[in-house]
Amino acid sequence: MNATFTMKAGGKLEPIVPRRPKTPKPQDLSRSRTLLDGTERSKSPSKKEAKLQKRRRPKNPITVESSKAKSSMEVLRIALKELGWGWKEVSNNKKNLTTECDIYWHGNTFHDSDTPICSGKVNKYPGMVEIVRKVSLTRIMNQMRTLFPNEYDFYPKSWALPEQFHHFAAEAAAIQRENPKQKQYFIVKPDDGSQGEGIYLLNNPHEITSIGLVRPAVVQQYIPNPLLVERKKFDLRVYVVLTSLDPLKFYLCKEGMARFCTETYQAPSNRNMNHVYMHLTNYTLNKRNDNYIHTENIAKGSKRTMTSVWLSLEEKGYDVKTACTEIEKVICKTVLALIPELKVQSHAELPPGKPGPTCFQILGLDILLTADLKPYLLEINANPSYRLGYDHEVSPGVYETLPSPVDDEIKIPLVKDTLKLIKPVRRITCHSTSASPSGRPSSTDPNDITLDMSELQLDGTTKRGRNQKTNETCLEELFPAKYGEHYEFVRILERIAYLFNHFLGIRGTLRIGPTGFRTFTRRCKLCDNGLSTASIDILYIDMARKWNALNPEGTAGLCFDGFVEAFSIIANRKFCGVSLQEKVVALLDLCECHLNSGIIWPPPRRMRVRRLPRVQDSEEYLRVRRLMQMEN
Repeated sequence: MNATFTMKAGGKLEPIVPRRPKTPKPQDLSRSRTLLDGTERSKSPSKKEAKLQKRRRPKNPITVESSKAKSSMEVLRIALKELGWGWKEVSNNKKNLTTECDIYWHGNTFHDSDTPICSGKVNKYPGMVEIVRKVSLTRIMNQMRTLFPNEYDFYPKSWALPEQFHHFAAEAAAIQRENPKQKQYFIVKPDDGSQGEGIYLLNNPHEITSIGLVRPAVVQQYIPNPLLVERKKFDLRVYVVLTSLDPLKFYLCKEGMARFCTETYQAPSNRNMNHVYMHLTNYTLNKRNDNYIHTENIAKGSKRTMTSVWLSLEEKGYDVKTACTEIEKVICKTVLALIPELKVQSHAELPPGKPGPTCFQILGLDILLTADLKPYLLEINANPSYRLGYDHEVSPGVYETLPSPVDDEIKIPLVKDTLKLIKPVRRITCHSTSASPSGRPSSTDPNDITLDMSELQLDGTTKRGRNQKTNETCLEELFPAKYGEHYEFVRILERIAYLFNHFLGIRGTLRIGPTGFRTFTRRCKLCDNGLSTASIDILYIDMARKWNALNPEGTAGLCFDGFVEAFSIIANRKFCGVSLQEKVVALLDLCECHLNSGIIWPPPRRMRVRRLPRVQDSEEYLRVRRLMQMEN
């Protein structure tokens, strides 16, 4: 083999190594390859296309912090992937704790984050978990039923245990005397229970166990004659997205979930009273039963979409449209009942004028339909499940996760449309293919187009131009768009919450002290017409003693529920009216009138003004005085 040499400095000969021919890159080879089925493989983008895509990619995408998402991590990532490159998932680890994001997705509560959040949006409201617990929800609904007895009859008659045990026993005996031939049944639910844990039925108040006598719980009247589908009892899980408190705005997800019992329904009796798979519709409880049916069909099985249930009921002749309207009304009145307490909690956690995040939250409401399609609210879940799979037990203790089409159909669009709904408004500039002489896009180019980044695809076309149906959403605005004018009169307790927050005195507290309560009565001029200051002080002491006995933390002061009760007592003493609602509204009008009249209590201290010397003996004073006497 002949070799070629070259002469180097110093007379040294070195061989010349021939250059190897350039081999094509794997990308170039992939262009000519075909798949096994004969179709051509998609070509990789050219340099010009890749450069154009890189130019269009925004420098400031909408960031979502997901390190505290927990069980909702999977559905959140799928939703972000479907939203496109205008969204970015961020996980704050130990090395990077100060990254500020646009949206913070928490798994449990507002306080899941280890560091304080000063901006952005959090998917939990402070205090929401405590507000929707069974005992707290029962107190709220009983308050609203006292003011609006005809509007809040959709919540079963309930009592908080153990403090209302004697009231429950007396009313249960009265109900039995009214219908001696029909036996009444009640259902007991632990206050902090979930997934059907600790729930049981009874027909005698003396059968209450430690769940109710020791552990806080709620006992409700069992709803008879439920609506059956395929001879099985079921309930509906509907999703509500609360996006703002002031102004109040919330949405309803058009698709929901129907959860079925796994045993054929029979009216409760002493024989089947302990059959939980017959009377309880909790999904986590029923999936343990061998009769649970998991299918790929969203209209069959033990868990179905709400739309499929409506279709089957419509085929049987039921008035589905009226039932949907009644459910929407129940949802509106339920959310409006939660807002006053939620405003008190938010005012304490996020006081106005202090930098902090805004909030939104997805709530899960469980609704049961009777045979005449009357909806009843069972409970509210502040952290509804976002799991997309079904855990099937292959052998004892061994599970495999199977796909759940029902969960995919409901939860992915719900999370995706919620993110689109609350995303921060940002605009980006997309440039045409023509560039400036320097090769860079010019911001003053008349061919530039300003678009919302969520409307842009990787190929430069907009979603609207490609397909009009992509703008459809699974969320429908209920308040104020649809029912704002209908239920404005229900927002009485929100006005009371404003007075409570106004006179709290100490920022960040949830209880009003005796000085704040006395200041409230003075500034609103309530200490007249037979209501003295001493009676106001006695009323505060009685209310504080009553509600502090129910306070496990032992914090001094009067809570918002106690303030509402004291306000109602004052309204009863000062005004004459047909109903308590009219008296409370009259007292609210009086308080707001005095607060808005500019009266300040206590009065401000007067500034000390230096007195000028008297000028009565001056010549000018004497001259003016003589002229006035001559005129007279």
